[in-house]
Amino acid sequence: MLRLFHINTPASPNLQYFRLNPATTKGKAVFYPAMLFERIITYFLPRELQQDKTHPKYNELRNVLSTTLIGLSLMLFFPPIVYFIHKPITGFLVNNLLIASIILSIKYFGHYRIPMSLTAIVTYYIIYDWIRDTGLIYSSNVSILHMYLLAAIWADKKYGWLAIFTNLALFAFIYYQTLQAYLPTGIDERLGGPLYALTMNCLITIFFGGFLAYLQLDQERDRAKIRSLQDQKISVLDETVKNRTEQLNNMRETIATDFHDETGNMLSAITRQASLLKLKSGMNPETQPLIDSIIKNSNDLYASSKDFLWHLNHNSDDPTALFNYLTGYGQVYYNQFDIAFSSSAEPCQPSAYIPSGALDVIYILKEAMTNVAKHANASEIMLRMTCRHHQLQLVLSDNGTWKETDSSTPHYGLNNMQRRCNRNGFTLRILKYPSGTQLVLEIPVKHKEAFI
Repeated sequence: MLRLFHINTPASPNLQYFRLNPATTKGKAVFYPAMLFERIITYFLPRELQQDKTHPKYNELRNVLSTTLIGLSLMLFFPPIVYFIHKPITGFLVNNLLIASIILSIKYFGHYRIPMSLTAIVTYYIIYDWIRDTGLIYSSNVSILHMYLLAAIWADKKYGWLAIFTNLALFAFIYYQTLQAYLPTGIDERLGGPLYALTMNCLITIFFGGFLAYLQLDQERDRAKIRSLQDQKISVLDETVKNRTEQLNNMRETIATDFHDETGNMLSAITRQASLLKLKSGMNPETQPLIDSIIKNSNDLYASSKDFLWHLNHNSDDPTALFNYLTGYGQVYYNQFDIAFSSSAEPCQPSAYIPSGALDVIYILKEAMTNVAKHANASEIMLRMTCRHHQLQLVLSDNGTWKETDSSTPHYGLNNMQRRCNRNGFTLRILKYPSGTQLVLEIPVKHKEAFI
């Protein structure tokens, strides 16, 4: 069965369709000329532009590169063919080297104007030398000037149209040299005279140059309209996103407030009623464990609801806010065990945030803190946060002794921690040292502007 496969490259928004045969392409990397050419262009772009297609110079340098690479590829046909018919090829080789210098200048320096201008000057000199030795205004090499005009306008969007005037000036100079050469009158009569040759070449230059220059101008005007429409759409979208974000924030605050007022009050009432029931039941061994379980579950549910409310109603996406919340919890939690708790954090960029999973981070660290208090026999615990450009690292260190787990029994705490990490793309590592244990949680961090 044949399938349709399409590629929509960032540089060319037009869809290109190819037919693939799964029987022949399964398990193989499939490359197409357009994809290969795109890779070559990307390779010769400056390093800072290869990964940043929004750079102001990206489109300009890419257009120059694509045109220059195509031009160099086609110019490589000239030397062997000209050599085969026993004509000098030095000028073609020099021209090819100069075109290659434009490509290398873009890759290593991010500029092309100087080597391109030098190439234009040398190319004019080479072309004139060919024309002078092969009949001046009647030479077939005059056609190379028209070819050069086309390449100049297509390669240099800003100043390529100036080649129209330089071509006309060179034609006038060649016409003058033809008059001074005093060619046999028979040649002039058969070819229509130097004025006729000059007129036709000038008209061809004006036609091709004007047509291509207008085409480039029209395309640039269309691109400007598209950019304007895009900016307008983006502005509307930004305003819509801003309004929707405000609505969501208001909804979060309303939900959190209602949840706290209703559920919090109900849990507090359950705890008070269970405590009162415990007093009235005396020391009845049948009811005491049940009442204690009700009180414990109510308190645990209330503590869990506090985490949910904080995640819902606060800036939980901010690493600093998340770290402060965990620090506050650690101080309160370890005070009841007489364990020294401290924390330290590097300053994080305000724009950096965890895309999702802040609540899972809280549950992972709380489980780790509980394990340390129950099993490590530690007297000192430290929570540390470090920020990198694309990563947030939370490290919980203790001076206790790691307790090896029994592989024959399930360990829901560690399994749940790993499951939460897998769900969010976190990395969890437990490092054991003679002087203590470290739990390292690595969290991918992105910037808000990446989502705008």
